[in-house]
Amino acid sequence: MTMRRSALAATVAGALSVTLLAGCRSSPSATGSGPEPPPTGSGGEVSSAVSKAQSAATSALSEISDGVQANGDVTAGPASLDSDGHAMSQLTVKNDTDAEHDYTVSVIFDGSDGGLLDVVVVNVKKVPAHGQSSGTARSTRKLSGTVTARVSAAVRH
Repeated sequence: MTMRRSALAATVAGALSVTLLAGCRSSPSATGSGPEPPPTGSGGEVSSAVSKAQSAATSALSEISDGVQANGDVTAGPASLDSDGHAMSQLTVKNDTDAEHDYTVSVIFDGSDGGLLDVVVVNVKKVPAHGQSSGTARSTRKLSGTVTARVSAAVRH
């Protein structure tokens, strides 16, 4: 791993960890079903689900070489629930550089109480120079209630 890659990975992982810890609360309304057992209000189960999501997001972001933090380049639109009960948010990626780039974005879904419900990583490929592209963040499990989406980390590479 190059020094630049190590520094970026440490910075992104640290920022993601702080963001997740700040938003991590056990929430009885954080229920659902999906590929993994959902949080059900038990602190241990919520903590385990958050830990797995954090680990997966950190791992995906740390695999990027020669990337640059680009949180300001990405915005998450309002979250809504699809017909399957998964939260979705439209991402807008603006590339103000002189070259085409790919973006890897970590998106956090929060409940109405501010409690963390899910974390996903989205890849938006080939964003044109001085242009923009979109992508969709979709929760890994079914969620309910009012859900918001926010970008926790973005890497341009």
